[in-house]
Amino acid sequence: MRRTGASNWSTGASGLEMRFAGPLSVACILGMAAAPAWAQSKNDRLDMLESRMGAVERQLENQGLLEMSRQIEALTEELRKLRGEFDQVQHELERSRTQQRDQYVDLDTRLRAAEASLTAAQAGVTPGGPEAEYQAAFNLLKDGKYDEAAMALREFIARNPQHELAPNAMYWLGEAHYVRRDYPAALAAFEGLLKDYPATRKAPDALLKAGYCQYELKRLGPARTTLTRVVQEFPDTPAAAEAKARLERIGSAGG
Repeated sequence: MRRTGASNWSTGASGLEMRFAGPLSVACILGMAAAPAWAQSKNDRLDMLESRMGAVERQLENQGLLEMSRQIEALTEELRKLRGEFDQVQHELERSRTQQRDQYVDLDTRLRAAEASLTAAQAGVTPGGPEAEYQAAFNLLKDGKYDEAAMALREFIARNPQHELAPNAMYWLGEAHYVRRDYPAALAAFEGLLKDYPATRKAPDALLKAGYCQYELKRLGPARTTLTRVVQEFPDTPAAAEAKARLERIGSAGG
């Protein structure tokens, strides 16, 4: 009977083992199968993170290139503006040079005409007289000694205010100042001529040069008025033609 019970216990134990052995085997098999799947999932996650990191890096790189492009565009625009300003300065400089050259040509032409007149009258000049004094001052101007010429012309006017050459001396005094770009002094001389000798044949030229002085002093309104007077009061003179040209220049400059 014991043997039978032992046998039965043994048999029961074997059956129990069989009952537990089945699920354990299945668990082991499932565990062994899940390990590669978990590893694969981890690798997929790493790949995904690397992919996202790469996308972020590319985005940052694109943003950096975009910012650099914006900076380059801003610098290009600034360079374009600077070039425009430089071109404007060059244009103004060239205009100033042309204007100054025209002034010198104008003065040279007038000096030559006056010199011819003086040469023709030189035979009647009394040595040491007012005519000789005037011619000496004029020669200083012709030789480009503008400071000395201005002083000599002022002295001539002071000593000979009623002489027929006094208006000419006043005019050339204004020219001496004008060539040296002393526009206030030149304007004073030309206006003085118009005030003291209104009937002189130098009046058209003096009024013209007064307008030029006002223009150089940036007094554009008075300059227009003065130059318009030249055209209206002396319509058939070379001074009127020059005044018209200067008025057109002022208008085209937008002044």
